[in-house]
Amino acid sequence: SREAVVVCLPPLGSALTSWCQPLFRAAERTRQGRGRLCRPRPLSPPASASFPPPPRRARNRSMKAIILVGGFSTQLRPLTLTLPLPLLEFCNETLLSHQLRALKEAGISEVIVCYHEYLVPKAWDAAIRQLQKELGISITCSHEEQAMGTAGAIKNAEELITDGGKNESPFIVVNADVLCSYPLKDLLRAHVKHGRQGTLLTTRTDQPSHYGVVVSDERTGRVLHFVEKPETFVSDSINAGVYAFSPSIFPRIPAGRPVSMNEVLPAMAHEEHLHSMLLTGYWVKLTTTSSFMEAVKAHLEISRFLTPKLLSSSSEGVTMKGNVMVHPTAKIGRGCVLGPAVVVGANCVVEDGVRLEDSTLMEGARVQSHALVKDSLVGWASDIGRWCFVTASVLGERVKVQDTLLINSAIVLPHKRLDANIRKPEIVI
Repeated sequence: SREAVVVCLPPLGSALTSWCQPLFRAAERTRQGRGRLCRPRPLSPPASASFPPPPRRARNRSMKAIILVGGFSTQLRPLTLTLPLPLLEFCNETLLSHQLRALKEAGISEVIVCYHEYLVPKAWDAAIRQLQKELGISITCSHEEQAMGTAGAIKNAEELITDGGKNESPFIVVNADVLCSYPLKDLLRAHVKHGRQGTLLTTRTDQPSHYGVVVSDERTGRVLHFVEKPETFVSDSINAGVYAFSPSIFPRIPAGRPVSMNEVLPAMAHEEHLHSMLLTGYWVKLTTTSSFMEAVKAHLEISRFLTPKLLSSSSEGVTMKGNVMVHPTAKIGRGCVLGPAVVVGANCVVEDGVRLEDSTLMEGARVQSHALVKDSLVGWASDIGRWCFVTASVLGERVKVQDTLLINSAIVLPHKRLDANIRKPEIVI
C-alpha cells in the first residue's frame, strides 16, 4: 500500500522550523520506504470555482400593519351613535386598543388606520394620541376621499407601508370589526415560511352557507379557491378577516377605484400565491350587539386562563359567579350577585341587591337597588331605576329607566326616558 503524509506549516519563524526538522526527516524516511512525501501547496480555488457573494445589507425591516375601519357608525347601533366602532369599550378597553396590543406583541412598530368617514368624531384624534402614548406604538390615519373597499384601502396606504418602496417587510391587515385570539406571530411565521404573496387566517363555522368559504389543501395550507355561500357542503372554513401580505401584492390591486378583497384573493389563489392558516382560538365578527355579547363571553373565558388577575372574585357581601370583570373605579353594593359573563365599566355604580347576568355596563352607568339586568348592554351614563327588570335589551347613552319597569327586547336610542313597560321587541327612537 501507498501512504501519503501532508505537512503544512505557516511561516512561524526559524526556531519553530528547526524544532520540526525531526518531523521532516521521519516523513522523508517514510517516503523512501513505503510511500512518498507530498509537498504542501498553497490552497487556491480552481479557476472555475465561485463563491456566494457576501450578504447585502438588509433594507429597512420595520414591521407595519393596517387596520381597516371603513365607516365609523355603520354597525352596532345605537352604541356607535355615540362613539365609532373602534372606540367602543370591550371588556373595559377599546376595541382598537385590543387590536393594537396584539399587533405590538407581534413586533409591529407602526399601524396605519384606514377610514373613509367625512366627519371624524371629536373623540377620535384624542383617543389616537392617548393610545400612542399608552402603548408606545406609532399610529397613522389614512383618510380616503371615498370608500375604496377592503383592497382599495390597502392600495391607498401603499406609500405608508413601503416607505416609498424602501421597506420590503411583510405587513399585517386586520379588519376593525373582527375580534379573535390574534395569533399574529404564528401568521407572520407561516407567511415567511411559504414565501407567497399572501396568507389569510381562516376559522371554522357551523354555518358555512352564511359565508363565503375557503377551500384549501389541508396538507400544505395552499388556498385552492373560494365558494360564495355554498348551498351544499364544500368547506367549513371561512375568511377570518386577518391577513399577512408581502409588498409584492400592491401591483395586482388597481389604483383609483374601489376594490374588494373578493376581487383580489381569488386571483391570488388561482396563481398559487395565497396560503391559509387555521385559527384555533375564538373568532367573532362584530356586526350586531348579540355578536358583541358573544365576543365578551369568549374573551372573558380566554382571560380566565391567560390573564386571571383581570377577573374579579367574590368578596364580603358580593357574589361573583363565573367570569366577571369589574373596573377598579366601579362601586358594587352589598348583596349583589354578578355573573356569569358580566363586565362593569369605569365609574359605574351598582347599588345593593342588584343582579347582573350576561351583561355589560359601559362607563358611568348606574343600576339602582334590587334591579335585575340580563343579556343586555347598558350605555354610557345610563340609569336603571329600582326594582327594574331589563332583559335582552340595548340602551344607548344617557337612557333613563324609571323605577319598577319591565324592559324586554328593547333597543333604545341615546338620551331617551322610559316611563312605561316594554314587553315585546321595540325600537325606541
